[in-house]
Amino acid sequence: MSKFFSYFPRVAYDIAGNRYSNYQSVTNIFFRLRVIREVLNNISAYHYYQLHEDETPEILAEKYYGDPEAHWIILLANEIVDPQYDWYLSDREFRNYIVKKYGSIATAKTTIHHYEKVIVREEGATGIVTETRFTINEDKLTDNDLTVPYDYYTGLAETQSVSTYNLSDGGTVIETIYRDDITNYDYEYALNESRRSIKLIKKEYYGQILSEFNSISEYAKIPYFRRFA
Repeated sequence: MSKFFSYFPRVAYDIAGNRYSNYQSVTNIFFRLRVIREVLNNISAYHYYQLHEDETPEILAEKYYGDPEAHWIILLANEIVDPQYDWYLSDREFRNYIVKKYGSIATAKTTIHHYEKVIVREEGATGIVTETRFTINEDKLTDNDLTVPYDYYTGLAETQSVSTYNLSDGGTVIETIYRDDITNYDYEYALNESRRSIKLIKKEYYGQILSEFNSISEYAKIPYFRRFA
């Protein structure tokens, strides 16, 4: 993974923030390929892949493209800038991350990250259950109902209300609304699980992407004043 940014072109950047200071050559971590953007706009050009435990970008690149050095294509396709923390963490890595960030697993599981308003609707005739969630915070208190004070909602008991509604076809719907306390552990776990599903650009585009990358990155490495010489 240490070679990831070595493929990127370098740019002159004023690190000190002084208008007339000496510029330093730094890696352009925001470098992106037009061909990757175009491919991702075509839903048939990629597919979703569920990562397995301890499957690193290099391992997946070797498995799918036959080249572990192609891991940068996977990272760029998924807009991952920090491969250490933006990539799916294994159970061991996740636990270490939680302990480092929150002090202990127990602390993460007992401190609240945010609250969610949960609306559960069950159809009496079919038994079909649907669930809708809304994040409750200072900016968005409920589902666009800003008349409910934040402090009031966060102080409610777990179950808020249960109502039964009659439908025009004679059926009924039981609606339960309650507050769900989302701990820091719950939040981090859900965020990490969401990173399991990644986009894999199909193999037939690999050669085209590699060709454009080499062409653009080599051009970008040429000092600006020499490009038009």
